[in-house]
Amino acid sequence: MELAFLNAVYASGGPYVCAYLDTSRDTAQPDREMAHRRRRVRVTLAEQGADDATVDAVVAVAGRDREIAGRHGQAIVASQGRVVLTEELPEPPARDEAAYTALPDLLPLAVQHAPDIRYVAATVHGRPRPEAALPGELELAFQAGTWPSSAVAPGVCHRERGPAGRWHDGAGPAADRIVDLARRTGAETIVLGGITWAREALADHLSVRWRKRLVTGSGNGHPVPEGRALMEDDLAAAFQGQLRLADRARLDMFRARRNSRHGAVEGLSDVVTALRRAQVGTVLLNVPLGFPERLPVPDEAASPDPADADLEPYGALGFRGGPARAALLGAAVRTGAELVVVPQRQLPLADGLGALLRYAGPERTAYFTRLLRR
Repeated sequence: MELAFLNAVYASGGPYVCAYLDTSRDTAQPDREMAHRRRRVRVTLAEQGADDATVDAVVAVAGRDREIAGRHGQAIVASQGRVVLTEELPEPPARDEAAYTALPDLLPLAVQHAPDIRYVAATVHGRPRPEAALPGELELAFQAGTWPSSAVAPGVCHRERGPAGRWHDGAGPAADRIVDLARRTGAETIVLGGITWAREALADHLSVRWRKRLVTGSGNGHPVPEGRALMEDDLAAAFQGQLRLADRARLDMFRARRNSRHGAVEGLSDVVTALRRAQVGTVLLNVPLGFPERLPVPDEAASPDPADADLEPYGALGFRGGPARAALLGAAVRTGAELVVVPQRQLPLADGLGALLRYAGPERTAYFTRLLRR
């Protein structure tokens, strides 16, 4: 996945407050529980020395998502008295976290974006007449999204209604509108659900290209809980264990380069070294995460690579003594690297880390040197 959506966070310069909260509304008294969480966040951050303005900014947005039903979480990043990022999380954290640090800890947020698959979901369901068993009217609903983020941050849901008896005539233009949305949003798959004969009529009007990328769901996606994605359960089943098409290609490339011992590295030490040199095009990360708390990076004076002498900006990012996951992701964002999150069972990596390199040699081009010195 691209990490450009995190650029604005690092532009503020820090220090940062990062909070990951369970903001689920599937409990008996969600408002009372959220108020308790806000108080704990305030106390925790005050004990860590966070300034009042930044703490107030975090508390002001914590849990202000009452229109989202069910289980979910929230990530909040603030710096210098203002919130620089807030996102809903498809899954709540195992426990609430709030930390005041020099580096923002954004890896839990990035991991929840994976696999970052763009799609269009479409479903046809019936609206029966009171006196009839068969539906007198059909409703088509379709929506673009990026899984799994869109589960709790859905896009616009388009709805059309018409007589059931005329559906076969209307299925062609409806399929065209679905495909148009897929093209405009860069979707790589279409997920269809709803009444079997109605969705099959839609599928028949798709081109061969889109029929090859078609996934059929078992439900009709209705009713949609407030603030949740259309056909959420079907999407979860369809994308379980899947990767984006581009990421599958990157995994194949990594395997080939690892076998040839050229253009790819693996393991914490080698990946950190490549990031320090701005060599990394894509970071590969195993889940579940297994990072050490701190990075075992030598001090400047003990560095075996004399070229490291001009890498001080990365020392500022926390490679020396900083939290491992915060430093790694920060370096990836700053150098424009992408991230692929892959289950360990699918591709085991030494220390849970690998990288595809932009270039293989130790020399740095002028372009990458400029990146380091920004």
